[in-house]
Amino acid sequence: MFIDDIGVELAKREGLIEQLPRAEVPNMERLLNRLNFYDGFGAGFALSAAGMAYNTATGKPLPSYGELWDPKLKGRFLMETPKATQSLYLLIAAVSVETGKPYSETQYMIEQAWPKMAALKPNVLSIFENQTTVMQVAQGEADIAGIFYSKSVYPYTVQRAPVDMCYPRKGAFAGINTLTLVKNGPERELAIAFINWMLDPGVQLLLAEATLTAPSIAGLDFKPEVAKYMAYLESKMDEMQIFSPDWVFINPLRPKLLETYNQVFGP
Repeated sequence: MFIDDIGVELAKREGLIEQLPRAEVPNMERLLNRLNFYDGFGAGFALSAAGMAYNTATGKPLPSYGELWDPKLKGRFLMETPKATQSLYLLIAAVSVETGKPYSETQYMIEQAWPKMAALKPNVLSIFENQTTVMQVAQGEADIAGIFYSKSVYPYTVQRAPVDMCYPRKGAFAGINTLTLVKNGPERELAIAFINWMLDPGVQLLLAEATLTAPSIAGLDFKPEVAKYMAYLESKMDEMQIFSPDWVFINPLRPKLLETYNQVFGP
């Protein structure tokens, strides 16, 4: 089963997946430790950095998430739907803007975001669900949009659309696609073989080049014109301060957070 990192915790807690049998998945030996979730219940296979999209012809990279509250952005910010995981990142960033604390701390203060989020409303042009909305930024209909995963923006960038990603200081959030093994699922041996195949260096290389996402295993090399779009090697992940939240803490809060989001930004 393909799920994002946020879903691994839920699936594990509900008994839907089993621990990956490392002895039968030899390619896990090259898996980056930060992409091994919950002691082997999920193995990442692609990582997208999450940040903001901006128009390279008319705008500049956003240096801080605090800039989103600048009056000059009134009616010029396209905000990701509360239904998306990225909306949780924005709450974490909002508390960080308000308190000055790092994401590693503000993720546990996420419910304190609402006064700051309410103050953002005048700058919100609209709330989007379709990732192709990034083209509204390229066309100059908005100055900034997000939070986006890089894999949704860079395909337009490489096609010379005037849109690019920026990662405001204090770190980039991470969107991680993972492999899991369904508990008591059919064709278990075939499923394990497929997971191992997905982590094969050759497959990882091709997947990363095709999607402009970072691979999850160590030891791969990419041409500079491709590598510049990826949060890879692991030293680059450290440099970008790639951050993945504590979903064990946040997942139980998500229904309430979604309800409050709708109350704050509803009609």
